[in-house]
Amino acid sequence: MTSNTELNAQRPVKASINLKALAANLERVKELAPHSRVISIIKADAYGHGVLPVAKALLESDCFAVARLDEALYLRQNGIEKSIILLEGVLAIEDYRHCHEQQFTPLIHSLEQFQWLLQFLETNPQRRMDYWLKFDTGMHRLGLAEDELKQILDIFAQPNFDWLPAGVMSHFACADELVNSANRKQLTQFNKLCSKLPKMEKSMANSAAILSIPEAHFDWVRPGIMLYGVTPFEASKPARIGLDEQLQPVMTLSSKLIAIKQLQQGDCVGYGSTWCCPEDMSIGVVAIGYGDGYPRHAPSGTPVLIHGIEVPLIGRVSMDMITVDLRSVTATIGDKVVLWGEGLPIEYVSQKAGTIAYELLCQITQRVDFEYE
Repeated sequence: MTSNTELNAQRPVKASINLKALAANLERVKELAPHSRVISIIKADAYGHGVLPVAKALLESDCFAVARLDEALYLRQNGIEKSIILLEGVLAIEDYRHCHEQQFTPLIHSLEQFQWLLQFLETNPQRRMDYWLKFDTGMHRLGLAEDELKQILDIFAQPNFDWLPAGVMSHFACADELVNSANRKQLTQFNKLCSKLPKMEKSMANSAAILSIPEAHFDWVRPGIMLYGVTPFEASKPARIGLDEQLQPVMTLSSKLIAIKQLQQGDCVGYGSTWCCPEDMSIGVVAIGYGDGYPRHAPSGTPVLIHGIEVPLIGRVSMDMITVDLRSVTATIGDKVVLWGEGLPIEYVSQKAGTIAYELLCQITQRVDFEYE
């Protein structure tokens, strides 16, 4: 019977996670927002990086946040004791029992969730927990509208009500665009709503706002993608990606060359014969494909690195393999191929593939061997 070690040795695709870079990116957040506490966003398996090792590397955060209750429970069951915010709140009244028992902090973004909270308090008067209110300031996804907040404030004003939120937050829709009037409008609306709860702690800044809107830092900042060494901004020039922000890439995805073929002018490569050789040339076959999470829609010309040299992908991405043009590099079978990460910004790859870095990180599959260093 084959051991797990032997199986891993047979898997050429590796995601190397640099935990020191992760910690350095957290320190960068603290440099940018020195007067704010930090809620590190580790939802979606820490943006595909592996939530437990990431959480342990980010213990200098003041708090964690995940999207859903099951993510928070997994962290608690695996020894993570730090405060955890549920960004989507609860989906049913009984979920508040878990929040109380595990000391999770649910976000309340609807009147229904607030009514569930009141019902929970009525039936369990000793079961208090922290909670946050979320305002809809213009993104129109989750959050309390101004008239809904008024209804909640009327309840807060009742003589015997003493269960106020621990804080209030909202979320920018366009902070990744450095010049967008919607950002100022949202910030103005947030301040207006916060004035109705003047003693509450506030949180508005995601990664992009941490970097570009210092007046939105308030009491708590919420870094997400920047923790993983990825710029939150839409970038048009690869040369600026990851430089202005002083972030270090955390994930390097790599594989190996498993074949080299000598083809003649006119020979076509891969499914659909979508790319044909302009001259006699060498091509390489790399052991990675959409079955590993590499984007199938990546077009010819999307770069990979071999010996530090950019080499273009040619032909269609298949389930287990891609093919690359080797005319610009001297390569041998077994050579390492970097798909993104150290030396090749993921933002560059995602731009070529017509997607965003978030998607590439989150779609890595279980066939990939994760290594933490």
